[in-house]
Amino acid sequence: MGDNVILPSRDGGPATPIASRGRPSLERAAEIGNLVVEAAITAFVEQGLDISIEQIAQSVGVSKQAVYRRWSSKIQLLMDVMDRVMARIHSNLSQDLPADPVLALKELSRRMCEPDGGVRERSMTILMAEALEDAAVRHWLGSWRDKHFAFYRRYVTAVISVEHPEPWPETVARILLDVVEGVSRECYWQDMSDVECETLFLRKWDASLPMLHG
Repeated sequence: MGDNVILPSRDGGPATPIASRGRPSLERAAEIGNLVVEAAITAFVEQGLDISIEQIAQSVGVSKQAVYRRWSSKIQLLMDVMDRVMARIHSNLSQDLPADPVLALKELSRRMCEPDGGVRERSMTILMAEALEDAAVRHWLGSWRDKHFAFYRRYVTAVISVEHPEPWPETVARILLDVVEGVSRECYWQDMSDVECETLFLRKWDASLPMLHG
């Protein structure tokens, strides 16, 4: 049996299931995958691992078999979600940054502290808990953090003078990223307002500036 995908009606009416027979084409499989990932982002943030694959599948109008053909477990799906979230975040973070390297790093860091509805914090909390028991998740988590650090480090290196050889740029990048992630966590878990988050970030940023010019 094929899987039905429910797409929104153009006139604002109820969603309409679109039926297919047999296995989906590559194009439709990609469409189903995108629908599942988008639904999973919301589901994991709202319900954590209490959500089932079947519930995620139902929310986008496909069978659970369609999901299991691509992801063998909820954790595998969550890891894919976080890979896509990271790619999306990095793309958004790096758009229209100031030309000045210091201002670009500051703006990038500020954007990284902005609330995203708990996608990063709750998803990473779930994965870190799973990593305690699952070596594959630990390996993936380490790789994910390495990629995220490499992205941030490029902007730090652009600021620090060439007169400061390694390991100084890497050390500064790790300290600043810890500061930024700490602000992000505090803003989310303390349910701070945008103004409170901005104030906290600026205070931490100003305290960190001497490192960039040390």
